Amino acid sequence: MKLQGSDCESGCYKRNFTFRFGDCDLNKRASIYAIMKLFSETSGEDYELRGLGHSVLGEQNQAFLLSRLAIEFSEWPRHTQTVSLRTWERGAKGPFFHRDYEMRNAQGNLMAAGTSCWLLVKISTREILRPTELYGGLPPENPHLAPCAPCKRIRPREEAALLGQRPVYYSDIDGNGHVNNAVYGRIASDFLPQRFISMPPKRLDANFNMETRLGETMDIYGFEESAGYIIQGKIGSSTRFGLEFGL
Repeated sequence: MKLQGSDCESGCYKRNFTFRFGDCDLNKRASIYAIMKLFSETSGEDYELRGLGHSVLGEQNQAFLLSRLAIEFSEWPRHTQTVSLRTWERGAKGPFFHRDYEMRNAQGNLMAAGTSCWLLVKISTREILRPTELYGGLPPENPHLAPCAPCKRIRPREEAALLGQRPVYYSDIDGNGHVNNAVYGRIASDFLPQRFISMPPKRLDANFNMETRLGETMDIYGFEESAGYIIQGKIGSSTRFGLEFGL
């Protein structure tokens, strides 16, 4: 499938990135972790340039947390490849800030398109704030849509098999005091069946349902369906994250 990009030009933040050896798996393809990290960090850089970076919002007892992410691929990045990723905020609806992405290769061809939903929270209580409560007011909107189907909810599967357990380690934790969203991509990849590891997904969906902290241990469940494979991490009855690898 070849994606057709939007005509978004103004109001976009653009970043070039080269996938180095440590960003890739044993097949020298960009890892799920590296791609999720790139998308998340590029969003943060956009906010930093607009005066809404982590430290500025932190002084106001506010933080952005990624809630959902969806990426559709037509070309998977490889070792030494340089890509251009651009992102823009489409606006707010309900509790969510909606942000889109496009990744292109050196020839300008669209490799991936993504969309995401972010929540604004009060740091001290983790209370979800209304978008209108954002320090400095709502940022400008860019109505262009990336060619990616909307983020979706990954529902729990009762028939999912327990694959193992995964303790939360110190290196999993970021400055918000919880497991970084991209780390869930690394965790999920470690529990994927071999045939899904060797076959990069055409679509990736991620849900980040509840914060996971140092010292906790997640039960990791897996479920294969016709559209792909789902990995979910739970603590008791609480689903912490879900990743769906679409074929």
